[in-house]
Amino acid sequence: MIFLGIAIPIGILLGLLLFFSGLYNRNRLAAAASGGLDMFTTNFENQLDSVENYLLNLSLNDATFRSLSEQTDRTRAYLDAYEIAQGFPAVLAANDVLMGVVLRSGSGNLYVGRYGAAAQQLKQKLNLEAYLGQPGQTNKMVTKGWYLRTIGQRLYLLRSVFYQKASLTAAVDLRLVFEELVKDYGLDGRVIVMNDSGNVLVGDANLLPTKMEWNSAGYCLTKVGRDSRLVVRKQVKALTVLYLVPYQHFGVDFAPYQILLVMGAVFVLLAIPFLLFYMKQEIFAPMTALVSTMDRIGRGELSVRSSVDYRNAEFTQVNETFNRMIDQITQLKIDGYEKELEARRNEMTALKLQIRPHFVLNCLKSVYAMVQTGSREDAQQLILLLSRYLRYILSFTATTTPLHTEIEQCCNYAELSSVGQNDPVEVVCEIDPELSELPLPPVSLLTLVENSVKHGKMIGKTLKITITAKLLETEEGCMADLSVADNGTGFTAGDLKQLNSAAPQEENGQHVGLFNVVRRLQLLYGEQAAIAFTNNRRGGGARVELFLPIDPVLQKKEGETA
Repeated sequence: MIFLGIAIPIGILLGLLLFFSGLYNRNRLAAAASGGLDMFTTNFENQLDSVENYLLNLSLNDATFRSLSEQTDRTRAYLDAYEIAQGFPAVLAANDVLMGVVLRSGSGNLYVGRYGAAAQQLKQKLNLEAYLGQPGQTNKMVTKGWYLRTIGQRLYLLRSVFYQKASLTAAVDLRLVFEELVKDYGLDGRVIVMNDSGNVLVGDANLLPTKMEWNSAGYCLTKVGRDSRLVVRKQVKALTVLYLVPYQHFGVDFAPYQILLVMGAVFVLLAIPFLLFYMKQEIFAPMTALVSTMDRIGRGELSVRSSVDYRNAEFTQVNETFNRMIDQITQLKIDGYEKELEARRNEMTALKLQIRPHFVLNCLKSVYAMVQTGSREDAQQLILLLSRYLRYILSFTATTTPLHTEIEQCCNYAELSSVGQNDPVEVVCEIDPELSELPLPPVSLLTLVENSVKHGKMIGKTLKITITAKLLETEEGCMADLSVADNGTGFTAGDLKQLNSAAPQEENGQHVGLFNVVRRLQLLYGEQAAIAFTNNRRGGGARVELFLPIDPVLQKKEGETA
């Protein structure tokens, strides 16, 4: 049943393939032939129109031509004719179908003619000028547009215009055009040209099909003797142009490639049963086992591995690669889970470290004292600043926050620390506008400012904290240089050694907040981030400087996260 289910559709498909292949080839051949003929006939007709426009424009608008038509003086007539003929070569060069242009004046005694390079035959020129010199010929030609004449056993397509005694005639040699020039358009088949009456003007009349039935695609198939021909046609003025190309139709006589196609299809039909058996043993069964293993892994059984003994080397390689991939995925999942736990622990530690119970209690005591002493405005200001501080350190959930937001909180904290104090805290910010949106771990700079207030403040001296952010251009790319400096007591030698070594600290150790900032920067930027703890050389005080990479991809990613 499987064999029949495959063989019958293949047989039908083969028949349809042969049919539509023949139809496609026939339509493609007809389109190519029609396209080439259309290009040629369009160009031919455009050139005829161009020549006709030139003749009409010259006869109606050229003063010299009008002067020539009224001229009785032979010398003056010759000069006018010579001047008019100066434009003939350009017309001949622009229209290669044109055999020649003849200017006639007076009673037939003056002729000036110019001829194309393919028409440099004295006999043709003499025959044409002799015909145009016959009495009454010019007047007969005026109203007919393009017309056919046989002159000296050559068939010409002529167009004449006249004004009084002067006339202009353009001549096209049809045999030259449709037997020679047509080859320049890649039309290597046979061309037959007929008039309105169906008489053959150019080409072999024996090749003309006796019966032609044109289909909707604009071509017909016919037989001329034993040969099949595909015929396309175009209309040019009063001429009908037929283009005949050989065509190998479908029938008893198959083309060689069609015979090979049929033989190949028969071979495939005979090979299907053996192919099905082989595929079942070598492909379907191993694939079923592998899919079953994948399903179990998808249900969470990460310890399952594919253990089928495959006879096919390719499936054996796929099986080994699959098992290695599952091992790697399992390990990566474990590593990722551990990193996530570590990041969460660090984040929770950071949150806990930012909630200074003693600082909050001191603020509340200050509020109570201000209320007791009647300093209501100071109390209100302190409560407002404290609420901003608590809202920021308790509510952030994003991995990063923009630099300008962090600086705002630093200023808020400094103002909070100065309310009701004799020695206020002053914050000075020097920020490069291009770094305003730089992503930072929340509470990072705020922690540095808090450290300055906690450890650097001296009695009787205003604590000045300077926050700077500069853009540095290095050979490896752009860096952000951030620093927090104060004019306080500064770091001790032991503190600097411990801080710059980046050794981890316990939650109850010293400078835990600073180590927490270092750790979170490392988690965010990796080895690309650097932090230095120093003392100011002039004026004393502590200085913490951060060097962070400016990675457009990282900024975009962190901006979306925020």
